[in-house]
Amino acid sequence: MSRSGEDLRLRENLRALAGTDPRTAEAVAALPAGGTAGIEARDPGTENPSLLVDGVYVHGRHAPARDAEAHVRREVDPSATAVIVIGFGLGYPVEAVRRAFPSLPVLVVEPDAGLFAAALGARDLRHVLSDAAVHWCVGGEPGRLPALLEELPTARPALLPLRSVVRLRPGTYRPFEETIHSWLLRRDINVNTLNRFGRLWVRNLCRNIVPMARCAGIGDLRGLFEGVPALVLAGGPSLDSVLAFLPALRERMLVVCVNTPLRAVRECGVEPDFTVVVDPQFWASRALDWTAASHGVLVAEPSTCPRVFRKPTERFFLCSSLFPLGETLEEAAGRKGHLGAGGSVSTSAWDLARFLGARPLYAAGLDLGFPGMRAHCKGSYAESLWSAESGRLSPLEDSAFRSVRDIGLFPVRSTDGGSTPTDRRMLLYKWWFENQLRIDPGLECRTLSPRGVRIEGMPAADVRELLSLPAARARIDQGMRRVREIHDDESRHDSTRAGLRRALGELARQLGNLEDLGARGLSANRELSAAIGRGQDTRTCVAELDRIDQAILELPARSIAGFLVQGVIHGIVGEGEKPAGAQEVAARSEAIYAGVAESSRWQRLLIERAARELDLDGEGGPRSPARQ
Repeated sequence: MSRSGEDLRLRENLRALAGTDPRTAEAVAALPAGGTAGIEARDPGTENPSLLVDGVYVHGRHAPARDAEAHVRREVDPSATAVIVIGFGLGYPVEAVRRAFPSLPVLVVEPDAGLFAAALGARDLRHVLSDAAVHWCVGGEPGRLPALLEELPTARPALLPLRSVVRLRPGTYRPFEETIHSWLLRRDINVNTLNRFGRLWVRNLCRNIVPMARCAGIGDLRGLFEGVPALVLAGGPSLDSVLAFLPALRERMLVVCVNTPLRAVRECGVEPDFTVVVDPQFWASRALDWTAASHGVLVAEPSTCPRVFRKPTERFFLCSSLFPLGETLEEAAGRKGHLGAGGSVSTSAWDLARFLGARPLYAAGLDLGFPGMRAHCKGSYAESLWSAESGRLSPLEDSAFRSVRDIGLFPVRSTDGGSTPTDRRMLLYKWWFENQLRIDPGLECRTLSPRGVRIEGMPAADVRELLSLPAARARIDQGMRRVREIHDDESRHDSTRAGLRRALGELARQLGNLEDLGARGLSANRELSAAIGRGQDTRTCVAELDRIDQAILELPARSIAGFLVQGVIHGIVGEGEKPAGAQEVAARSEAIYAGVAESSRWQRLLIERAARELDLDGEGGPRSPARQ
């Protein structure tokens, strides 16, 4: 076939793509002429052309369409709610998916825009490109994927990688594949975490209403330590090898520490400049026990265990809440300042150092795994508990080993080129760091944990190298004096308290309305079920339910009530697209209305109590438990 024939097919295909995704069509049309090195289409314009990448056929050489259909039958579960195709090739896998599952949406992820353009010149793909059920992610960065994935019904997605191109060009395709796995893993973990901790987060937020009114936000500290090197201390076992150097490193670096190794760090004679605690659980607060009042500051998330705020001599700064209730309260009280939501206190501490403007960043104890089958550094709270329980027949090492033995470990590559055991949750943090470093490629970041999980973009550094850094403590102390001035400024308290008081009152009112609407919906839904069972006309019941649904959607507090109903909703979505009878649909609706009513009532009572605590604090009344 002539070059002119390929150009004509490319133009016609792009015209079809422009009808469904004009931005992608425009971006592909703007690619320079000449194609991408290593890509060759064989027999373009024929019924079944082939594609070679770096000299290797990426589809079946003789019957690519038939091979793609067999691939789809093997890989795609019929119960899938969406299909994610990684690597477009010449489009055979996408065609096979659409023939086998015409009702399923498809996301095509093709990181190599040049290869995609070559495919459009080799085949007439207008039937695929004009299909509104096919979505496109062509070229660009992996960071684009989460927004596209959010638009799909991904309760049970099927992944269909074109393994030949992934193997041939892993540097191009693996980051996109890992981003998809990371997003799906984060979604699963978030659902499980919400089911486990959702009520605890809400309860802690309401109990911490006084600290929310009194504490400054980290937003006032942005860029305060611009250009100062920072050392972020996590609680992994590799921190043991760094502890002896901490006094010297503190003279040269801003020290940001997570709460878990705080006791071990202070026993070295080092006071962190910032300590970060974000966990809502009681045990996280215990890491702050038996420690003297710090000369630095504690940075906490508003849903942290209220016990953390019972240290009256500490200086607290808050970061912004990640939850609907906290976000609503901050709209009234003033934003505190967001830290990256990586799911771990280590990601929050690292992002705080970046937020403060520190450069470069060094991390110690950031193992993201279990080197030596240990979970924590020596002297951490967990290690102290195991030490207290150990004996001649149950040594400390046995407790450490048992704590990680049964959590589903597998080996991954470590920073020093070896391997270290980790689990799926830790991989989520690894992907978070890698994504942040891709987004901010100019950020220099190194790790002092050679046996930890390898993080792309975070090479190893020897702790002794850091001892040659120039002294910076005088400048850091000057910045910390400014931090203390911001903390001690009480001019914001009255306006913050007034804004919170108004927000709490409005939330209580709206949640009361939602409680009533949920109860009405529950009653109307039961009438609907009864009418269906008797074979009666259901139009009156359906009309009433429509009015109730509309009233719920008109209340801004619906997201707060719905936060604790996500488990019910995910359970319903997880049932898939199987046909459901009228009674089953009514039963699902009944569960949602009951959840809305119960969630609204429970949160309303907490918010009313929080409002009373805030009033007592403003009047100088008895101290709330969070302040005692």
